Amino acid sequence: MRRVLVLSMAVLLVVLVAACSKQNIEKDKAAVRALVEADTTHFPAGTAGSGDSTLGVSPCDDTMVGIWWRGPQTHDSAPTIGVEVSGDSAWVSWQQHNYGELFHWVRTSDTTAERWVKTLKEKVRLNAIFVREGKQSDNDRGWRFRRLTLAFGQSDPTGSVLIDSVRIQSSLRSILIVDPLGTYFRLDSLISFTPGEQLTITLYTNATNGFAFLHAFWGWLFIRIPFESMGNGVFQGTWNAQLIPGFRFAIFDVLSRNTLLSKDAPYDFAGWLLPYAIKTAD
Repeated sequence: MRRVLVLSMAVLLVVLVAACSKQNIEKDKAAVRALVEADTTHFPAGTAGSGDSTLGVSPCDDTMVGIWWRGPQTHDSAPTIGVEVSGDSAWVSWQQHNYGELFHWVRTSDTTAERWVKTLKEKVRLNAIFVREGKQSDNDRGWRFRRLTLAFGQSDPTGSVLIDSVRIQSSLRSILIVDPLGTYFRLDSLISFTPGEQLTITLYTNATNGFAFLHAFWGWLFIRIPFESMGNGVFQGTWNAQLIPGFRFAIFDVLSRNTLLSKDAPYDFAGWLLPYAIKTAD
């Protein structure tokens, strides 16, 4: 009888410890999720999309078929945030959809043009790592945001084009990225460029006859720069980094040929968003 009682107490203790551990993990997940939701710089969920602007570049974007742009975008009411906790590390997966329209004025003769409108829907994902460096008794349970991947976006449901890798070269550096969601950068040591640094960017894609573009910000000014097709799905362009130090991001994207050349073809897109910093040379 005594042995049964001891065994029962041991089982109860194991159950209580497991329940307490599970409860703590759920608290940790909630704390990390709250940090992600509060960080609108690295996880800009729910912000109004302004679409494309052709300021500073040719509105034709080298497609030679007219003027096109993405209109204002909306997003899911809330992003999907997954959190997995193991000890003092937490892995975050973040996902949301963008909704909008692609507008296109196509010249049909010397004096007339036709307006195309296509439905735009994109699925965007990125990953991050948080590390517990404080106390569990803190409001955030000690969690700190430490690592971030690129963001990966693709049209949904049509998504036939893909970027295989991106190479960034200058007189100071040569960088090759092959896995946007598996390449993590420390927040205190992001890829950095010096002010005005001239960069040669090469995209390797499966879009043999498609189009590729760089999207970036100069202060408040949004720019879109076409890449030159080098053949066989390779695109290349030269770009000068911004002049003012700080956190920045750039988007490399590719569109299928029919997205811009066929009225009835669906929107077909893939893009990588690169977080980086502008820093003065040491």
